[in-house]
Amino acid sequence: MSDLIEVVILMGGSSSERDVSLVTGRAVMEAIDTSRFKPRPVDLRLPLRLARVAAASGGPDTAGTAGGLPVEQEASLLLEQIAPARVRPDVVFIALHGRYGEDGCVQGLLELLQIPYTGSGVLASALAMDKIATKRLLRSCGLPTPRWTCSDGRERVAELTERVRAACGYPCIVKPNREGSTVGASIVRGPEDLEQAVQEALRYDRLALIEELVSGTEVTVGILQKADELLALPVIEIRPPGGFYDYQAKYTAGLTEKICPAPLPQDVTTEIQRIALETHRLLGCSGMSRVDLFITADGPTVLEVNTIPGLTPTSLLPRAAQAARIPFSEMITMIIESGLAEGVR
Repeated sequence: MSDLIEVVILMGGSSSERDVSLVTGRAVMEAIDTSRFKPRPVDLRLPLRLARVAAASGGPDTAGTAGGLPVEQEASLLLEQIAPARVRPDVVFIALHGRYGEDGCVQGLLELLQIPYTGSGVLASALAMDKIATKRLLRSCGLPTPRWTCSDGRERVAELTERVRAACGYPCIVKPNREGSTVGASIVRGPEDLEQAVQEALRYDRLALIEELVSGTEVTVGILQKADELLALPVIEIRPPGGFYDYQAKYTAGLTEKICPAPLPQDVTTEIQRIALETHRLLGCSGMSRVDLFITADGPTVLEVNTIPGLTPTSLLPRAAQAARIPFSEMITMIIESGLAEGVR
């Protein structure tokens, strides 16, 4: 019998970030310590109907069958991917991004199966994925976040235009409430562009977040769990071409300048890391996260939290870990160990 710890690496999935997730999963496979762990990759294609039910997204549901199979059979196939012949792995490394992987759905499934997994639990995952819920929580606890409002697309354009003017002003940025990698996001320079941007965001979610477009220095703070210690990694300054860190700027190697450690005064760095750690704890995150912020004239402000940051060659968390003298392979081991330490949740 092998003494290796069996690690299922879930990647792919069914979200708009599927391609990025596949790169993350492959990077984990290549870096994992095979002297301790026995990795098994699983490209999880979550059935659409099950995903809708699990996410409780409120969208129209399909009765009876999905993808031509009864729901019960789809659930059985899903379980078979993770635990073939009902043999549960020691831990699941969740390398999924976006809907149905980063939002608590897969986490809940693994809890039902009593399988340990990496990263945050159901509630923290769902909160972080829901940008509006995150902002409400931040504001209620006195943590800074840009002004905002939201829309479901039902009100008159004139009413929405004035509400946005009062709530956050122009220019603003419009995003799907529960998407990542700036999928469906648009910068709105004036009221004439608002309706189209909201409709674009609503292609991906029931709610569009409309947020003040803050100016200043864009930064991010990676957080890792090391045994009982929570580490705020060195701050990274992000300098995308044109000033907008969109999908292309995120995933095109060499396109965006990423400076680590960020050239900031020590007191500013300390404050940014403090806010990031407080945000991580506030949402109840575990294992790892990445907190994105802007440094404005009024100080740091939190944009959003990623509970499963990318682990691609251009990703920010590995860059920050490297600056903290944590090699990529060691970081993967730390993430796995934190999942094992959490145990069955």
